[in-house]
Amino acid sequence: MLAVLEMALRQSRALALTTLVLLGLAAPAAAVTVSYNGDFEQIDIGDGKRFSLLAPSSVPGWQTTDRAIELWANGFNGVTSYSGDQHAELNAYTFGTLFQTITGVGVGGAIELSFAHRARQGTDVMRVLLTDLGDDGEYGTADDTDLFDRQFSATTAAWQVNQSSDFGSISALGGDLRLSFTAVSTGSGSPSVGNFIDDVTVDVSPVPLPAAGLLLLGALAGLGFARRARRA
Repeated sequence: MLAVLEMALRQSRALALTTLVLLGLAAPAAAVTVSYNGDFEQIDIGDGKRFSLLAPSSVPGWQTTDRAIELWANGFNGVTSYSGDQHAELNAYTFGTLFQTITGVGVGGAIELSFAHRARQGTDVMRVLLTDLGDDGEYGTADDTDLFDRQFSATTAAWQVNQSSDFGSISALGGDLRLSFTAVSTGSGSPSVGNFIDDVTVDVSPVPLPAAGLLLLGALAGLGFARRARRA
């Protein structure tokens, strides 16, 4: 009788442990940031420099269709960076596109995009596009899929923080992602004066195990306990 009670106790402990594991699988996984250098702190242009027009290859994580990537130091011309000590001006020389490619995002992951936007003069407008690059990994081909595409405006009053979740959910398709910010218009009327951007973040939450999978694991665990009980 004592042996039977000890076996039952061990099985109860094992079942409790399995239940905790299953609950852990059911809990939402923590989001992972997959964007890089979103607050433009790399490369450091130095406290003594007002702004820098940099070769695209010198700014980690980012590329541009413009001739340069323009970074501003915190406080220059009265503009405080939203995050850290630097921010970017989208309009360096012209109405260009600042973009980066993000890899390793699994199918079905929930994508959350956020960024801070501010005008340099009047009201500035830019377009934000998140594109799955498909099997070929190339932008501008037939298998591209736009996951998010909207225009945003901002004034000089303050940084405007925008989040993709305000417009619905985004589910990853499994291909590489291209995140791009394109200048649409400037309050200054100049192609080289407008659209500050900072604190660009792309977070991905992994796909949780479906309820059906949890039930199957629970059933298999219960079957294993039943078999061991019969052998005892």
